[in-house]
Amino acid sequence: MSFAFSLKYALGLIPSADQLDAKWDKLIKMRDDLNQMENSGELKEYEDLKNLIESSAFQNLKREIESLQYGGSPEEKQIHKFKTLSGSPSIRNYQKVLGSGRLERLHEILEGSMLKRFLILQREVDSNEFRDRKAAQKKKEFVKSPDFAPYKEYHQLLRNGDIKFWLKFSKSENYHNYLKTLESSDLKHLGELKTLTTSVEFNNRVAYLKDKKRFQKGDEYKRILAFNELDKSKFMVDYRKLKGARELEFFKKWDIVFEENFDDKKLNTECWHAGNWWGMQTLGTSFSQKDEKQGYNEMKNIELSNNTLSILAKKEKIEGKVWNSTLGLMPQQFDYTSTILNSGSSFRMREGVLEAKVRFKKDATITSAFSMTSEKPFPQIDLFRSTKKGVGLGILEKPGDKASKYVRLNGLNDSHYHIFRLESFNDMLVWKINGTEVYRTSVFLKEPLFFHLLTSLHGEVNEHILPHRFEIQWIRCYSKKSK
Repeated sequence: MSFAFSLKYALGLIPSADQLDAKWDKLIKMRDDLNQMENSGELKEYEDLKNLIESSAFQNLKREIESLQYGGSPEEKQIHKFKTLSGSPSIRNYQKVLGSGRLERLHEILEGSMLKRFLILQREVDSNEFRDRKAAQKKKEFVKSPDFAPYKEYHQLLRNGDIKFWLKFSKSENYHNYLKTLESSDLKHLGELKTLTTSVEFNNRVAYLKDKKRFQKGDEYKRILAFNELDKSKFMVDYRKLKGARELEFFKKWDIVFEENFDDKKLNTECWHAGNWWGMQTLGTSFSQKDEKQGYNEMKNIELSNNTLSILAKKEKIEGKVWNSTLGLMPQQFDYTSTILNSGSSFRMREGVLEAKVRFKKDATITSAFSMTSEKPFPQIDLFRSTKKGVGLGILEKPGDKASKYVRLNGLNDSHYHIFRLESFNDMLVWKINGTEVYRTSVFLKEPLFFHLLTSLHGEVNEHILPHRFEIQWIRCYSKKSK
């Protein structure tokens, strides 16, 4: 695998770290744009309208409005009933009498004094006593009697036009039918129907029922138009395109569980701790190995600039400690300084994906490394470790391991950044550089591992390349989402 990678790399067939970064930046922008859209007012309005329009209540209302007809409606029946009542003989007679003027004349007569006088005279003249007195007298005698005056006045009134009208009209069939209808339920119902059918609300309803385009003129149709406009909008076109983007399937399958972009002016000391983890945990101090030429200078050899962490190896004297397997921890003066960082107190992982974008100069006397261990120094997994001509990566399972699970690659352009990737699943480990596999092997990991970032010096140091920079632009870890 390493030969195939080296050949592809030499032929320029491996994508560059910057190309992969640009692809990642595009993916993150797509994710962020999608998140912004999903939390936007536009999408909420769209979804609210969609839910409303697709609801059974809205669809039932739409069908109800579209199925409305004037024929057979309560309004049509009420108008028909009004016309039927209006055309009935009794109502027609009622209306005829009411509008003829005779009724008004009758009311004037009824309220006048003439009819009252006539009725008084009529009762007197038609009484038995009056008739008996008149019959007992001769005509000449009657003319001279007191009874003649009322008798004469009565007959004079009887010839009066108003009295004659009253006598005839008040006894007519038309008038009697009028009086009968006046107190009828039909006339009362007719009045109610007239009030109803001449109202603005009623006639608006009739017009609405007769309008074949009534649904298109209502608020419900306006909501459909608003939804359709939103559905075809650039916002929704862009949203659906993003929502369906295959690239974003990544975020459905993976969680970013660790991300360090070194975009602050100071190193995040809650995440990174300077020093040798095992020395700090067991002895309370950091130390160097006996074959190393540098003392660890904690945060003094850390530099943050342009979103890049640099671990610096310098020529400068420092008092430090070295671990001697026979004598233990011993003080020592070093001519060079560097730094080791670890994530032991903040982040560890057993399964998942680790990626880091790094750059360093190859040199036989200077080693830059990104390794992983647990509470014990071994097994040690190297994401990468610089060598004289390239990098090494793999597993060191115990001290003095001959690196049977290790591979070395030469020919990487050390003026460029590279993205080193380690995939760990089911005790199978796969290393990739710039997205291309270079090595795989298996190991049983009992517990999660934490990170070490370091630069160490060995042998006769090539001082002309100092200060040496081990540059890390970012580190990311992913874990598979639980199903």
